[in-house]
Amino acid sequence: MGSKWHLLIAVFCCIALEVNTQLGIPNNYVCTEDFCDNYLENEPCEGLKSACKVQNATHNGIIMPSIGPCSCCQICIENLKLGDDCSVGGLGSPVPTGICGPGLYCTVSEENEHPTCQPMHDSSKCFKAQKAFDQKRQSGTIGHLMQRPECNADGYFEPVVCIPGQTCYCIDEDGNRIFGEAVHTAGIQISMRCECSRLAAKAQKLLNSRYPILTSRCDYKGSFDQLQCVDDICTCVDMHSGEPTSDRKNITRGLAGLPCFNKRLHDNATYLRECELVKLNQLREIHDYESLGFNVLEFDTDICQPDGWFNRIQVNDTHKYCSNKDGSVLESYVTSRSSPEAMQMNCKCARARKLLMDSNSLELPECCPNGNYKPLACRRGQCYCVDEDGNQVGIEKPAKHKDQLDCYSAEDVCANA
Repeated sequence: MGSKWHLLIAVFCCIALEVNTQLGIPNNYVCTEDFCDNYLENEPCEGLKSACKVQNATHNGIIMPSIGPCSCCQICIENLKLGDDCSVGGLGSPVPTGICGPGLYCTVSEENEHPTCQPMHDSSKCFKAQKAFDQKRQSGTIGHLMQRPECNADGYFEPVVCIPGQTCYCIDEDGNRIFGEAVHTAGIQISMRCECSRLAAKAQKLLNSRYPILTSRCDYKGSFDQLQCVDDICTCVDMHSGEPTSDRKNITRGLAGLPCFNKRLHDNATYLRECELVKLNQLREIHDYESLGFNVLEFDTDICQPDGWFNRIQVNDTHKYCSNKDGSVLESYVTSRSSPEAMQMNCKCARARKLLMDSNSLELPECCPNGNYKPLACRRGQCYCVDEDGNQVGIEKPAKHKDQLDCYSAEDVCANA
């Protein structure tokens, strides 16, 4: 759900506290089935609106907990349609009974002084990107590998971007690349939804911590690792929701008994991976120094990925290098820490190349010495420019005319990569 649902939930929580006070219900009551049974004898639930019962193309809504004690009832927040009157909210505003439906938001237009539900095209970064893509397509400046941005009903970016014939990677709601990458195959976007990766990115953003944070462990595609442990207690979870799907088990008894245990991915006796152990030691050292009154400098980057393996860029005393997931040097993508190449290093090409090599792909991207994508790519006799993630930018040219591309350089195409 988008942020507008989070705002609704916050409003309902505040109103619920006020309702409890007005009803004379003590603040220390405990929510149980018996409490709701007794409460509903005197205060029966109102029926849900027809919109939430029907749930079709023209009448639909969202069912939410009521604002009463213990949320013993449910209420229906009806989805408003294009042009319907709506409320932007504020102090003293009445409880909302409707909210602008998918693809709409509440705004005051020039033609109407009262707020109404209008398309998100002017407010959504994703819809703007779609509009720009469509305009380029109309003008004939879209390359054959360029993909139209995909938006969800709330105007946010869908979680996966694919480069045809190469890899797919995760992005956050605003379209920024985050952890999670897999080889592009048919139907990959069905299983690859990046829920865990998005959660980790959002936690990092909201907490705004100077230091690495600990979140749920992800798998390489950005979904939840189905085996999760907190301290010595482990359980299986759903790969998309992260909700527990099994009983808990103490790690001292071994993890092989859990139904989600995979001997290719997990160790029977230990949960934490080498990078996670290093990260935990770093956090303990930070805590110890701060408890002694020292001011600890913030970290430049987290050495670990959300899947517990080493991040794609690692640094030692003298060099910066692209890393395999075990922390070893990936091919020969190494540069001096003080070099200009190190400042621009992102290793996205090097990691994608590794994924494709492991899957026996016949077409591999060409990388610069620092592991970044070469700005100029050629494939099957056609050449085109790419961005830092390997996506095609602009139209392609036959290989013999590649010098007509903006990214072409007769000297070193990697000079600014």
